[in-house]
Amino acid sequence: MLQQLQARLVCSSCKGELAQSDTSVQCLRCHAAYTIENGYVSMLDRREQVERPSDWNRKLGEIRDYSEIANSFALSGIGRFATFLNYGYVSTGNEQHAVIEPDDVWNRNSVKLLLEAVGRTALEGREVIDIGCGRGGNIAALHKYFKPLSSVGLDICPANIAYCSAKSRRTESFFLVGDAENIPFADESFDVVLNMESAHAYPNRARFYEEVYRIMRYGGVFLYTELMLEEEVAQNVRLLEEAGLSVIRNQDVTSNVLLSCDENAKQRTGTQGIANNDNASTNIGDINDFIALPGSKKYEEMRAGARQYRMMNLVKRQPGLNDHNNLL
Repeated sequence: MLQQLQARLVCSSCKGELAQSDTSVQCLRCHAAYTIENGYVSMLDRREQVERPSDWNRKLGEIRDYSEIANSFALSGIGRFATFLNYGYVSTGNEQHAVIEPDDVWNRNSVKLLLEAVGRTALEGREVIDIGCGRGGNIAALHKYFKPLSSVGLDICPANIAYCSAKSRRTESFFLVGDAENIPFADESFDVVLNMESAHAYPNRARFYEEVYRIMRYGGVFLYTELMLEEEVAQNVRLLEEAGLSVIRNQDVTSNVLLSCDENAKQRTGTQGIANNDNASTNIGDINDFIALPGSKKYEEMRAGARQYRMMNLVKRQPGLNDHNNLL
């Protein structure tokens, strides 16, 4: 994999050039060492444990939670089908942006959410990265419906990347462990950056937005969805703009997401569902709130307007060029 990404993969910390051995990858500039395990590379710089311990502990919590979820799926026997963890989307009377309707049955609402996030963005022949790729459902759907030239899935949880690497058969898709605040790719490596329901877990949101801007090519598009506290929406838009990104779509789709949560509830609490008492790991915490089941705190906050599910498209503009020169 390193050979196939050699022109773009760099040190997570200093963005220096990498050298590969049989079992590791090392930065030639700062000497950070990264491990190669089970067919994928882990680009986490463990020095962050010392430099930013509180941030690192928060990230470790996310790794533990998603590892527990992966284990629950494996024990319940539905692991090979459970490629999405997002809330999903059900159409209502508000403006729709998707130009394709999903034909999937098992994960229909989750695929619909992705298709709405993509909207009219041109992906065919483009290079895409999915940051916080989870179990790889988005990347599989992107190749099914849009035919990008290549895709990279980046996730901080090794269990997710191990699953993706074992399941994927596409030579144009690559998966690696990495940190959204320290993306291990060179400047201007991608045409499209995707991030769905993941940024809430990042300790330093501004740093993530700056990294997105850095790895995007001019004219590139950032496809971004997140469940935000109502008072955080304007602040996040400001941080995105300060990073250099221009907002061209900022839509509240909370009503669509709530309808999906309603539809998903039966499946996710059923015999093999993630929130079934026999399957759910007690180490995850409130699994009902994690997946926003009806009646949970997160669900009720969405219903009351205290949280908004925002769907955004942003571009990295070439100085002096207008919207027609972008990928949209």
